[in-house]
Amino acid sequence: MAALKAPFDKKGLALTRAKLRAWWNGDDFDQEAALADIEAQLAAAPPANEDTAATEDELFDELPYELPARLQALAFLWGDDRVRPGDATADKLEPARIGLEPQGVLAVLGPGLVGPMAAVAAAHPGKIDVFEWREETFGALKHGLKQAKLDERVTAARIDLEAHVFTPAAYDGLLSIDDFAYCGYPPHLAGQFMKCLKPGACAVVECYVGLKTPELATAFASSFAEPQIRAHGDVLQFFVDAGFVLEADEDMTDDFLFTARAAFKQLGERLAAAGALEVPVARELAWEAEAWRMRLQLLATRRLERRRFVLRKPAGDQAENANAPVG
Repeated sequence: MAALKAPFDKKGLALTRAKLRAWWNGDDFDQEAALADIEAQLAAAPPANEDTAATEDELFDELPYELPARLQALAFLWGDDRVRPGDATADKLEPARIGLEPQGVLAVLGPGLVGPMAAVAAAHPGKIDVFEWREETFGALKHGLKQAKLDERVTAARIDLEAHVFTPAAYDGLLSIDDFAYCGYPPHLAGQFMKCLKPGACAVVECYVGLKTPELATAFASSFAEPQIRAHGDVLQFFVDAGFVLEADEDMTDDFLFTARAAFKQLGERLAAAGALEVPVARELAWEAEAWRMRLQLLATRRLERRRFVLRKPAGDQAENANAPVG
């Protein structure tokens, strides 16, 4: 015998939402007034055979989203919806650098928050799949995509850099930001990049390179994961071993330093405009600033570099030979 479905109690659910909103905002809750308002909205809703989406969205909207203290601190330092130095103008150049056609499908790894994705999506009208490994930023990233009305065209998934297996030949281009600086086993990741691209497609990989030094622990103390900084030649070898053709190896260190220093120069103005910070936010900001003081010093003395690698998956028979099964 089939189980009977309980009727969906729209009024009860809407009342619960109203209670939660009042609690969230610190308001007194008037149940009679809230119930009267809900009943009025339900009575004004179109008949069941008409489109009721707008009314239900209004009744059952989500609770307000507030960034965690850590992400609020990063927004003060690097700008809204960013976890590292960068700007929209540079981000918008990436689809052209990759050589994407408007209908091409793009994979993006490690954007952190929606800021870089909004810029990339403004320059590329096609579908974009985002893969983020930071647990702390993933909820905010998805919320940001929804707020920017990008969530239908830009999907987001959280992955493990060490183990994720991509769909073969799914992408016309790939953009990776910092992933190789935090990946414990780069050969797997490089091989997966090769695997997921279509023959002839391009990948742009941006990351830190450098030699091991005790100062790295301080410079990356505020990171979302343990840093895995490797020598320039070692990173290049990962790509060669995976079968990529290296089209460009660009030193971005000076430009990166300029962007980071400009953000620090503007920090005072941002703090003055914001007034007093909550203690958790101020603490996170202090930790981030101290870590970056050492990171900037390493970059300025070239003990740490910022590189951009432009890689091409061979086309045709070459791609079949290079793209052996991976993981």
